[in-house]
Amino acid sequence: MGLIVRAAVLTLSLFWCTTVTAGDAPLRSDGIHTQPWMKSMTFLDFKEDLAEAKAKGKGLVMLFEQVGCGACERLHVENFSIPELVKTVTDNYEMIQINMFGDNELTDFDGQVMSERELAQKMLVNFSPTTIFYDENGKEIFRVPGFLKAYFYQSAFEYVADKGPQNKLLFPRWLKAKSDRLKAEGKTPG
Repeated sequence: MGLIVRAAVLTLSLFWCTTVTAGDAPLRSDGIHTQPWMKSMTFLDFKEDLAEAKAKGKGLVMLFEQVGCGACERLHVENFSIPELVKTVTDNYEMIQINMFGDNELTDFDGQVMSERELAQKMLVNFSPTTIFYDENGKEIFRVPGFLKAYFYQSAFEYVADKGPQNKLLFPRWLKAKSDRLKAEGKTPG
């Protein structure tokens, strides 16, 4: 009896997962979900990508994803369908996508040549999606491991743009101040 119940639960779970993640986010040739505004014309030389972002007055962000990732698809279908969030990202950042199990060759900030998979291992990326923000010297300054609902995900981009990490202001404190400010203005956060 227990085996039948477990099999039924597993079957329903798999059905629910495929139903929930069946979206319409476009795919790259390697099966990673993408957006038209994401930086795709890159030689994956991060010093060059950082210099291009700085020349535009923007920061650099890497989005680590993997093929078949339901949370990655959810990020694209739910969060990246919100114009205000996309505007926050595109006004302030250049975003490069990395397939955390990919074989594309890249050149890291320190000049080391490696695959996308090796970079993910070097950066200790264990969740997908993982969003990593870099400072003007190519040093990681903030990380969002996993999927966050749109309000919190957008807030992460605003936090970095607001120089929160550089000023040693912890994200939860910054987020509470933002929430309090929105409430004072009569707006509902989230």
